[in-house]
Amino acid sequence: MGYGDYSGSVVQALRTRLQTGTKQSLLDMRRSLIAEALSWEGGTLDNPRKYLIAKLPNGQEAYFLKPGKEVANKRRPNPHDMTPVVGRPEYRLRFDEIWAYLSKTAIINPEIFKAALTLIYRDAFLLDHMRVGNSVRYQPNKEIAKSIREMDQEIGSVLPFGLMGLLHFLNLLGWNEDVKYHTENDEPTFKGKYGPNTGRINTLLTCIRVPYQTLHFVRHIMEMSDRPRDIDFTLVYGTMQQFVQSRGTCTPTQRQLLEWLAPYVTR
Repeated sequence: MGYGDYSGSVVQALRTRLQTGTKQSLLDMRRSLIAEALSWEGGTLDNPRKYLIAKLPNGQEAYFLKPGKEVANKRRPNPHDMTPVVGRPEYRLRFDEIWAYLSKTAIINPEIFKAALTLIYRDAFLLDHMRVGNSVRYQPNKEIAKSIREMDQEIGSVLPFGLMGLLHFLNLLGWNEDVKYHTENDEPTFKGKYGPNTGRINTLLTCIRVPYQTLHFVRHIMEMSDRPRDIDFTLVYGTMQQFVQSRGTCTPTQRQLLEWLAPYVTR
C-alpha cells in the first residue's frame, strides 16, 4: 500500500498545534526527566552503567550509558553526561548522520519526510510523552504508533534502526541535552542563564531545519542547472551563519514551521 493511500489518516493523527510560549506542564516534565537522570549512579568510562528506557517493537532497546564521554572533556567537563543508545552500544549517531538519514527519507517520499519532521517536532515538546509512575516516557498513542509503522514500511530501510528507533534516540538525545544545560548544584532548574528552549527543544528543532533547508538547496541547484550564475548560495550560508550565532543550533522560525510542516502543524 502506497503512502498516498493512507496519508489522510496520518495527517489526522499527527495534527499538531504550533507550540508557543513556555508551558509550565512542559517544564515540569523536563524537570522530572532531569531529576531522574541525576538520580542514576554512574559507572566508569570503561564500564558505564546501563539504564534501560524503552523496549521497541522490533526488539531493540533504547537506553543510556552513564557516564558519557563529556565527563572527561578538559575544556568543558559535563559531570552528568550520558550516552544515548538504541540497539548496539558501538553504534552512536552523530548529528550529521541524523540529518543525512532524514534527508534520504525525503528522496523516497517527500510527504513522509514532512510527517517524520512533524514527529520530531512533537518529540521536542514532549507531546507524545506520558507519565508512567514517577517517570516520563516517550509513548505515542495508538493512532500515532500506527502511523509510524505505516511510514516505516517505506522509509525504514534507510534509517539505522527504523523511524520509531530514531524518535526514541532523539528523545534520549534531547533528554541528555536538558541535563547538560539545566542542572545547577546537582538539581534541575530552568532559572539559570540558559533559556527554556536551550537543550532539548533547540536540539531537536535543529534536526528539522537542517535536513529541510539542505534538501531545499539541493532542489534549487537542480532547478538552476542551466543557470548556475543564478544559484542562491545564501540558502545554505544563512543556515551556517545561524549555527555560528547560536553556538551549535539552528532552529526554524514559527513561520517556517507552519510552511514546511503543513498540513500537520497548524496555528
